[in-house]
Parts: sequence; structure tokens; C-alpha cells
Amino acid sequence: MESKLAASLAHEINNPLDSVLNLLCLVKTEATLTDQGRHYLTLAEEEVQRVSQIAHAALDRFRDCDAPVCATTKDANVPELMNSVIDLYKARFAARGIAVAARYGPHGVLPVFSAPLRQVFSNLLLNAADAMPKGGRIQTRATRSHEWSGKHRQGLRVTFADSGCGIAAEHLPRIFEPFFTTKGSGGSGLGLSLVRDVVQQHGGSLRVRSSTKSGRSGSVFTIFLPEKIKPDYLRAA
Repeated sequence: MESKLAASLAHEINNPLDSVLNLLCLVKTEATLTDQGRHYLTLAEEEVQRVSQIAHAALDRFRDCDAPVCATTKDANVPELMNSVIDLYKARFAARGIAVAARYGPHGVLPVFSAPLRQVFSNLLLNAADAMPKGGRIQTRATRSHEWSGKHRQGLRVTFADSGCGIAAEHLPRIFEPFFTTKGSGGSGLGLSLVRDVVQQHGGSLRVRSSTKSGRSGSVFTIFLPEKIKPDYLRAA
């Protein structure tokens, strides 16, 4: 149990560190900074990256963990949550030649686990960016919809689509397995596992489509979040 908690915490530390690095990048663009100030920011970036490396090293020692869970939901505007995460990474993505286009429909307030859901959006955005080392585009959408599985539940459909390299067909069945990664030492294999677990905690559904065909490559992750979470799901969370 202790190793599971340690691995989960090590993974969760990395995305807030990414957020700090993005904020430092934004501060660097301020024209009023002195040369000394920019130097201090560079040092801060290096220290944050060092902490991230420590967290990755911890993950290498623990290979059996569960995703973190939450106990209560609160009403939140899901499109605003998405937009806040996109804004956080927009400067970094722009520097890498990645354009992000977002489209949101009205009535996006749902009872959700806000912090884990932000983590889901962060993981999907960062995975999309990793699939486009030479630049590309990410399209996000959040619109009211009904569930596609035949349950006829009302809720919100959230989509992340990228023009990246795509996921090989032989890897698709395993992408949600804990610690399965195609990124080598640069990936922990926990990101999509966490995405799956958080969607399940919401009683939602998750689909992925991907293509590696030249000129048509890319991936689409679609999440359905129901407008009401059944008590069974709350107890399971």
C-alpha cells in the first residue's frame, strides 16, 4: 500500500510542477524584468525541473499503485475548468508550434471532482503535445449531449483531438494500463490510467480513436460526464 501511494504521489507531483514551469515562462515574457530577474527565473526553472526528475526517479522504484480518489463532488463549470488548463499551457504550446482551438457550448455546470478532472484535462493536453514534436493543432470541445451507449443519460461530452503521430493499433488495447508507456524513460505510464479512473469515478464513459496513417494521423479522446452521479459511483470513489 505504501508503494502504491508513493508512486501515485510522485506522478501527481509532476503536473503541478509543469504548471509552475509554465508560469515561470509567462513571467519571463514581462518586459519590465531586469537581467538579474531573468537569471533568477532561470535558476527557479532549473530547480523545478530537478524536483520533477526526483519524482520520476521515485516512479522507477514503484510499479504498483492505485489512482487517487475523491469523496465529494461540487458543482463546477467544466468548460471554465478546461479553459483554465489550456491557458496554463498555451504559451509553451505556442513556442512549440502547437495551436489550440477550443469551442464550448452553454450549460456546462456539472457536479464533478474538480481537481482530478483538471488533472484529466492536463494529462490529455500534454499527451497530445508530446505526440506533435514538430508542432500541430489541438482541438477541444465541451458541449451538452446524451450518452452514446444507449443509457440515454444527459450530460457533457468533452473532446480532445490532435494532429499528432497517432497511437499504433497494437498499443491501443493497453494505453489505459498502469505503467504502460511508449515514451520510454520520459513517461511514467500513469497518465491515461488516471484519466480512465477519474472518468469512472464520475460514472462517465471514455472513448479513443487514433490513426497513424500519413496525412491523416492523430488521436481523439472523448469523455462523457453525466449530469448526475449515482450514489453507487460516489461510494466507489
